Amino acid sequence: MKKLNILVVDDEVNITKSLSTLLEMHNYAVTSTNDPLEVEDILAHGDFQLLMTDLRMPGLHGFELIGQLKEAYPSLSVVIFSAYGNAKNVVKAMRLGVFDYLTKPLDQDELLLMAEKVCEHHELMREVKSLRMELKAGSPYNGLVGRSKSMQVVYEFIEKASGSDFCISIIGETGTGKTQTARVIHNNGKRKAGPFVHVNCGSLAETIIESELFGHVKGAFTGAVNNRVGKIRSAHGGTLFLDEVANLGFSTQAKLLNALEEKRFENLGGDKSIEVDIQIIVASNKDLALAVEEGSFRKDLYYRLHVLCLEIPPLRERKEDIPILAKSLLRKIGFAGAQLSTEAMNLLLNYDWPGNIRELDNVLKHAVVSRQGDVIQPKDLPAPLHTGADHAILAVSDSSCLQEKVDAFEKYLIEEKLTETHGNVARAARELNFPLRTLRRRVIALNIAPDACKRTLSSE
Repeated sequence: MKKLNILVVDDEVNITKSLSTLLEMHNYAVTSTNDPLEVEDILAHGDFQLLMTDLRMPGLHGFELIGQLKEAYPSLSVVIFSAYGNAKNVVKAMRLGVFDYLTKPLDQDELLLMAEKVCEHHELMREVKSLRMELKAGSPYNGLVGRSKSMQVVYEFIEKASGSDFCISIIGETGTGKTQTARVIHNNGKRKAGPFVHVNCGSLAETIIESELFGHVKGAFTGAVNNRVGKIRSAHGGTLFLDEVANLGFSTQAKLLNALEEKRFENLGGDKSIEVDIQIIVASNKDLALAVEEGSFRKDLYYRLHVLCLEIPPLRERKEDIPILAKSLLRKIGFAGAQLSTEAMNLLLNYDWPGNIRELDNVLKHAVVSRQGDVIQPKDLPAPLHTGADHAILAVSDSSCLQEKVDAFEKYLIEEKLTETHGNVARAARELNFPLRTLRRRVIALNIAPDACKRTLSSE
């Protein structure tokens, strides 16, 4: 579960400092201010999920502040803390949609429980939003699977970009789903009735790429025994998707730039200008801006293509999507009835996936062939996925003292659970059926860093 970004507002400096210190100790990102008039400006320049505010402050009353923010930030949860906890104030707060009302002096456990509830609320809202997106309009994101925050960004980009004719650049590592994303953008756009023409620039030699894109007339070069239309003309009225566009040579880049600017081109060996109406989507596993700096990609073409840009997150940065991805891929390869054991799923979650979704697909194909029965076990998964678990067991076995072995194994189990919960100590304690205070003491004693566990799962 992703931690909250919290804005704390109180005119008393000691209160904002103590609250910030407590919340930051529990891995929350906290910004504070003693001037309620600064709140709108702070919210406008950050991504906050929770506002904690006092009621009676000079310059602006807490209820006035909440009323001003309600329309502009509908998803922002608000918690009031005040020394004046009378029934009238509480009722008014509830009518304004306030998430909770806490009275001063604040109880630390009550405060942390409230923050945990807000976390769960926003996690639920993200899941609901994702499900709505998947169900909306007959699954408009068909082929794209995930409910993580990084995938919500992808879905929101598609919604905005699909209504335009601007050039779109998709950047992402190999195997992250750039081609599928381009197809979804096309299928949701105003050119969906037209063709979607895919050209893999990385698989074509420089000697034939121009002919592949622009076509040629008979006799244009040795071996040109017939006229060829070319991919650009074939995409007329639709979308031309240039995959791994960074592999184009300078000569082809120059001709492509001219075709985009003039909306017309000539076949190789031809003298007739051909008008074309297409949308261009390009993809690359390389940073095109860096390619420009290195001199391997034209700056003018880069700026022509780089109108709308989307970065597809690697699988290691959205591991919370792995369970639903695995289920979708098993269904796609014809084994919808196959299931992953808890131990097998843990191996998938602890692996870094350098090959991204494509590698996950191959791993699952290996597993369904290797399995015995409907449940995929750890032994059915290929060797690279066992490396992390084997390393942890070896680390425990190397200890000579019994207490060292117990501590090492306990540390491994706690870190594994903290990784699953994004570094959320309170949630880990619940799932381990462990008293929260006891777990916190063990985390300190075993030198465990919850923040490090959070980063290993996601850098969102």
